[in-house]
Amino acid sequence: MENINIKNRLQELLNRIPDFFEPDELAYYSAHCKNEQQIRDKIAWQLHLAITQDKKYGDRFVVRREWSPDGHRECRVDLAILEMDDNRDKVKKVIALIEFKAHSIARPEPSFYRSEFKQDVEKMLGLKDIVDICKSAELYFVFLETGQDRKADKYQSILGFSQYQTPNCVYCNGARDKKYIDAIKSHWEAFNKRKYKVDYKGKSIQPIIIPEPGVIKIGEAFGYTQYVSPFLIGPIEYTREK
Repeated sequence: MENINIKNRLQELLNRIPDFFEPDELAYYSAHCKNEQQIRDKIAWQLHLAITQDKKYGDRFVVRREWSPDGHRECRVDLAILEMDDNRDKVKKVIALIEFKAHSIARPEPSFYRSEFKQDVEKMLGLKDIVDICKSAELYFVFLETGQDRKADKYQSILGFSQYQTPNCVYCNGARDKKYIDAIKSHWEAFNKRKYKVDYKGKSIQPIIIPEPGVIKIGEAFGYTQYVSPFLIGPIEYTREK
């Protein structure tokens, strides 16, 4: 897609997540459980608008949620950007494949980070390797780390965050809270540890650039302020090991 830098566009949208919801709406969802689907859907809609409103592209491109290529229904991807053929009937080429995962800072689980990341990336690498229309696709993984401002005492029995609170739980005292930011970054840095690296057919993905975490206030729900930190990995490339 000429003149559209997918990575920059995704990062721009992730930085503006609260803009795409009603006030406190995303905080409400996040207080209950993981928020990856709600955020994924808003990102999909914004990408759809950006592409379809550009006269250069018209109706040639489709931003599709929950997409899988013919013959590979078991390999469904959270979000795909697709180029259609001249008849607008079949997919001519896959521009990008994007997976989303959300998790709470209250529940740092190395096994979850590792297994979900490896599973999603290996799935996308597999599609790129064996499906002709995916050969040139850019691959992205979006990790969403959520947290809140203090321990949940009220509504403890129904809020998702409260189920995993421990004495070591880190809370967020605003977007510049160094302790909170350092905790997030320590989780993200784990993606470059050997056990997190993805190996696919004798190749491994290139080291991941770990950014300084951004902490975005997404509103209040049930008396607690909620935050999200989006981490965009990609485009994911692999290199043959020596």
